[in-house]
Amino acid sequence: MLKLCNCGQIMRMELRKLVYARKACICHVPVYACQNCSTYELMPLVKPDLLDYINSLGDVKSQTWVSFADIYEPVSVLREVLSSSSDSLQEFQQRYKAAFEDRVNMLLDLYRFAKMKDDSVWMDEIMTRLEKVNAFLQLKMENSDFCAS
Repeated sequence: MLKLCNCGQIMRMELRKLVYARKACICHVPVYACQNCSTYELMPLVKPDLLDYINSLGDVKSQTWVSFADIYEPVSVLREVLSSSSDSLQEFQQRYKAAFEDRVNMLLDLYRFAKMKDDSVWMDEIMTRLEKVNAFLQLKMENSDFCAS
């Protein structure tokens, strides 16, 4: 989950606050941040869903606060992992992998139940969730540096 910045330094993953139209504050948005040149880049995996959410807001009339973790399941899992203290990168990687594998297993159990109930709409919804969670599980973890805010 590392990214190389244009300045040549490594960017680390952070959960940041995004302000939209000066009225909507979206917390826990995963970005890559460069400590050297202060460049931030939205994590590509979340961009389509974040843009969909922003578009759903339309013209924001009043102050709105939302956690992206409340509307985007993989970020919820990521926030849980980042919120617990980590003594080492290896420990973090183990917790990250275990948390996402647990979520995949839970979703597979739900899928099996939805299939048993012959609920194709629910099955499609669960499959979409599985794809998003699994994409986070597949991210390269070696030599990663993470920070929750």
